[in-house]
Amino acid sequence: MQIIAMAHPKDDHVAPVQWALEQAGYRTACWSGVSWDKQDQASLLLEKRPEMLLGALKLENDDAVWLRQPDPPAHGSAAPGAAKKFGDYPAFFDALAYMLESLPVRCINTYSASQLVRNKGVQLHLAGTSGLKIPATLMSNSPAAVREFFDQYPNNAICKAFASHVWQQQGSEDISVTETFCLTREQLPSDDEIFTYAPAIYQEIVAKEFDVRMVLMGEQIYSYALRTPENSLDWRFDAARKNLTVEIISTPPDVEAGLLLFAQKTGVCFGVLDFAVDRDGQWWFLEINEQGQFLWLDQFGLDSSLLQKFCAFLTSGESLGQSLEKREGLFPSFAEYQRSHKDDEALTIASDVPGASYKSIEP
Repeated sequence: MQIIAMAHPKDDHVAPVQWALEQAGYRTACWSGVSWDKQDQASLLLEKRPEMLLGALKLENDDAVWLRQPDPPAHGSAAPGAAKKFGDYPAFFDALAYMLESLPVRCINTYSASQLVRNKGVQLHLAGTSGLKIPATLMSNSPAAVREFFDQYPNNAICKAFASHVWQQQGSEDISVTETFCLTREQLPSDDEIFTYAPAIYQEIVAKEFDVRMVLMGEQIYSYALRTPENSLDWRFDAARKNLTVEIISTPPDVEAGLLLFAQKTGVCFGVLDFAVDRDGQWWFLEINEQGQFLWLDQFGLDSSLLQKFCAFLTSGESLGQSLEKREGLFPSFAEYQRSHKDDEALTIASDVPGASYKSIEP
């Protein structure tokens, strides 16, 4: 059995996971996606028994494939011969990634599940039909629809982008990141054209007591309460300034049942989720990032052992008969990884850097 990460080896989660697995005696490898480089070339042979080669890696029965970066790598105009030569790369990557689901390997997650659940409308709908509470949400570039939504929620709505945008002005070291912000009916622009050119997500505000970051591994759920000094709308920016307290908490039984049904409907076996808990103790589903950041939680001095649990999850096979807690002791901790990699860049929830394609895309 080998564990293959579809990501750059310097990805800020792949590097510690690969190290911990190898310390425990497991074979690991990385494949960054289709490119002209020899290590990124791939082949799929369809005969009596399909065979797939990813670089020099030949997939074998019972291998685990972690689709950490389930997207074709970008090939910019600086690439040899110009980007137009690489038009077939995304289609070839799709063919390989989808074919993994027909091979006797375990995918975390399957490519089809990844593509489905990354759609924010789909994830909110399926969360609601699974019994999880979701805030009223509008996704639109229609001025009339947006104004009608704010007629219903004139002073208690937020606006956020469909995807995070990170940019840096030339010659500056400052990095700008889009963020979720409050928006009222009176603040809406009078020019309808602004709405038509900028589709966005508008959502009812949850009057939250605190946030929850949740990690799903198979049927195991680990929840962490996140609190900021001013109960910020978006805790990530406080986290970047180390203005965040983290506490391990129990997941309510109804939320756990709803989440497991959601996982069944979407097909995901792993994911990082965000919830808001209101003043009545109700948990509200906000979103799932099926390859979100989670190892940073191990840095808060808690008995979380998420690196060890995730390694146990990757190597457990399809049958999770033995709990992750019983197997996590086979692997070194994140603190041990940090001690042995003192000169490496520290892992942070706000480690996004433009131009570094191996960085996590979630700010």
